[in-house]
Amino acid sequence: MLLPEIENLYVSEEVKDNPYTQEILNRLKLEPIVLPAGEKPPKPLSPWPEVLSWGKRTLFLTAYKGRFFRPCPGTKSYLCCGYQIFHIGQGCSLDCTYCILQAYFNEPWLTFFVNVLSDGLAQLKEGLESRPFTRIGTGEFTDSMILEPVTHLNPWLVEFFSRENRGVLELKTKTVFIDDLKGLEHNRRTIIAWSLNAPSIVESEEKGAPGLTERLKAAQIVSDWGYPVAFHFDPIIRFSGWQEEYSWVIEELFKLVPAENIVWISLGSLRFMPELKEIAYARFSHTSIFSDEFVIGLDGKRRYFRPIRVELYKHLYREIRKHAKDVCVYLCMESPEVWQESFGVTPFEFGGLPKMLDRAAKRVCGF
Repeated sequence: MLLPEIENLYVSEEVKDNPYTQEILNRLKLEPIVLPAGEKPPKPLSPWPEVLSWGKRTLFLTAYKGRFFRPCPGTKSYLCCGYQIFHIGQGCSLDCTYCILQAYFNEPWLTFFVNVLSDGLAQLKEGLESRPFTRIGTGEFTDSMILEPVTHLNPWLVEFFSRENRGVLELKTKTVFIDDLKGLEHNRRTIIAWSLNAPSIVESEEKGAPGLTERLKAAQIVSDWGYPVAFHFDPIIRFSGWQEEYSWVIEELFKLVPAENIVWISLGSLRFMPELKEIAYARFSHTSIFSDEFVIGLDGKRRYFRPIRVELYKHLYREIRKHAKDVCVYLCMESPEVWQESFGVTPFEFGGLPKMLDRAAKRVCGF
């Protein structure tokens, strides 16, 4: 696997002698700057857009003092999937125009919590024992695989979940860093998921990310290795010719990955915190994706007018159903009314969205 382009490396003194830290440093082959415990990397004295670009090339290895295992910070204003987070770190070296992390955190660097193998897994085990069936992901505040070439964390997680019957792990990514998943005893308890988009959006708005064909071929490979897979079309973006491009992606997806091995496909349209637009325009002068018909939603984010969202969802849903009648398809952060208009049903008819997704995971993952 290619190493991420890390130029600046900081290590908290409290983890500098940790064997896992030493493994990561050996792979990076960079001389780290050791910071006193509790201290964070110094930010450049530059405008925030420039600081963000610096942060994409800066890695901070430290210990996490909070709860590794906790609920996803969804909003009560829309239907939430009941996901749980395993918080391995934050930030991403990919540079997607629409990435919410540009406005969400005031720490621009990539952070990885070295105590994930000790404190993190202990909390995860405790949390699983006290809950019913649980869907868990590491890709809420980072890409699940973006640092995999240097951390080699995912084999630990895959093998941990292979012994579990109370939950599944979803590794969500835009990368193709799958090499260390080969040959693991996964027991179909880990779902490998890819974020997909239209080819022109991948080309223009997902700087640094592998191309669409690379992602789909990686999905085909892990599916052949026996892993269940999932896909996330989020954010769906409206542009001239969007119908044809998204239809093509869906057709290619089902050419390479058997429908019966897909746990779920999520759909979500472009939505963003108001401050993200200004940051994105300062960093990506070419983009025009924020210049469309938006309204402020119940969660304070700007999102397409409801008729536009329904049109997007209806089209993708119809295309998916041409290839797969039974794959679970769901909307991310939408109202029951939009579900009804887009799909003709709401999750309440299936006991609610969390139960709907639990059943899909149990069916495809072999519980």
